[in-house]
Amino acid sequence: MKIGIIGAGQIGGSLTRLMSLGHEVYVANSRGPETLGKVAAETGATPVSVGKAAQSGELVIVDTGNYYPRQRDGRIEAIEAGDAGKPVG
Repeated sequence: MKIGIIGAGQIGGSLTRLMSLGHEVYVANSRGPETLGKVAAETGATPVSVGKAAQSGELVIVDTGNYYPRQRDGRIEAIEAGDAGKPVG
């Protein structure tokens, strides 16, 4: 399966390592493919632009991350209320 992963931090990097076992993985981050040499060398994943990762995968995983309301993200009401991830409309 072709998998596009957008985000290569702790979670995205771990997913890239796991998914590269038996799948064709395209990995991207906000800093550009030239910054993904280490993860590519470790996993065999192909570093690409965000757009290319979104278009290349049969499955696309986007913006993997943890919510840090006090340290980084501020309070996001939809998450606090348990509404994050629910369909809109």
